[in-house]
Amino acid sequence: MAQVLTIASGTKSPVVNFHVQENLAVPKANEVVIKMLAAPINPLDVLVLAGLYPVKPSHTYHSEPILGYDGVGEILEVGSSVTALSVGDLVVPSKFGTGTWRTHAVLDAASLQKVTRPTDLAFASILRIGIAPAFCLVEDMRALKPGDYIIQNAGTSLLAQFVIQFARRRGVNVINVVRDREIHELEKIETALRKLGAEIVVTESSLAGDARIKNKRITLALDSVFGASGRGLVKALAVGGTYVQLGFLGGPAGGPIAIDSTDLFARQLTMKGFRGSAQVGLRSAGEQVDLFNWFVKLFNSGELQLPALGLEKVNWSVGNAEGSKGALLEAVERARGGALGQRKQIILFE
Repeated sequence: MAQVLTIASGTKSPVVNFHVQENLAVPKANEVVIKMLAAPINPLDVLVLAGLYPVKPSHTYHSEPILGYDGVGEILEVGSSVTALSVGDLVVPSKFGTGTWRTHAVLDAASLQKVTRPTDLAFASILRIGIAPAFCLVEDMRALKPGDYIIQNAGTSLLAQFVIQFARRRGVNVINVVRDREIHELEKIETALRKLGAEIVVTESSLAGDARIKNKRITLALDSVFGASGRGLVKALAVGGTYVQLGFLGGPAGGPIAIDSTDLFARQLTMKGFRGSAQVGLRSAGEQVDLFNWFVKLFNSGELQLPALGLEKVNWSVGNAEGSKGALLEAVERARGGALGQRKQIILFE
């Protein structure tokens, strides 16, 4: 019996609903049946819930949009005209909006991408939203040279931890800016991030006065927060540096980001916006397959690691619908709350 999470239709403050689906549709000739194996709860999913993300869910159940923009599943059945996928293949969404927060799905085969099997399915579940955008940020936003520095806020995020790893492969240093917290917690975070490859870990409040930042060749700033935190990154950039806005985790309370005339005229900064889906989409379907399989190869060989700060696993058991409902709705609310120190949550389907 399939189960699915949706956004309630017509509500002012979005409500997440849990449904038990009696029967799956019979797949058409061009469709496949998949069972989901793992799916993350991403900041992007929280933006979708709030109606703030431009790419809307493309599948519904009882007229309610199905949640989940990343994940990994296994093919159970293929339609008569499907030749590129086979039963048992591991697949991830090839575009956003597929709706991965469900135990089973009938999908157009063209909306899925086959990937090689990693040693941990959690890695495959974050390929499109966690890992591929981190790679594109390091590779695409500007020409980086060995010895350059990237500075990024939301420094404990999954994305930031993969930026560290891809930058390290290029000989590029990373400064991770994290929210203020108790000193003992900060020490644990700094140890984990430095072990992963970060050069410097600094809090938002101490960034401006930190002597370690002075005179560094900081050529790229990655802003996931916006507002005052983003302004701190702009001020840290070297002349000719590039600022990239990729999120606004600070929310409305974070306020706008301040840009003054010296940023553009005297310091010659470049300001860019980044959407991971659009950037990955600049690569052909074949290039994306090769890229994702390369990520898995790096992971299986130990050259890429899951987040050093750990993952929080949320079990979704098909045989325990009521218990799963409570655990899942609590997990979504935790993500929406954005509490300090919260680890990336991964739904594991049983």
